[in-house]
Amino acid sequence: MKQKIMMLVMSLAFIGTAFAHEGHNKTPGSIAAPHGGVIKGTNQLYIELVSDASGIKLYPLTHDLTAISTNDVKLVASSQVPKKKKENVKLSQVGDHYEAIVDAKGAYHYSFSLEVSYKSKTEKVLFQVEPQN
Repeated sequence: MKQKIMMLVMSLAFIGTAFAHEGHNKTPGSIAAPHGGVIKGTNQLYIELVSDASGIKLYPLTHDLTAISTNDVKLVASSQVPKKKKENVKLSQVGDHYEAIVDAKGAYHYSFSLEVSYKSKTEKVLFQVEPQN
């Protein structure tokens, strides 16, 4: 009898976890990035980071994935290669996005931090980037 009760309890536990994530389809990991990059979100907007051999491109997007003018968003960026000092990164406005060149110093990955200011609110976003050669 104890075994049947334990089996029932275990079955109910597994059923409960199967539905635990239902309805969470707006999380950044489940969004198809419009430019093929990686999306991170803040309370106000999304930032899409696209990394290629020429550098980094940053696209500010609404939560509906429409472009936000770069004139309306202020970004301050820095990068940190493992075991190295954090460095400021210069961003350039190019049309509907920002561009930057980051020297990864031969590392296979680095952290890319953004301070995002939009509609009088400032939030932080952190990306892990694998440089494209």
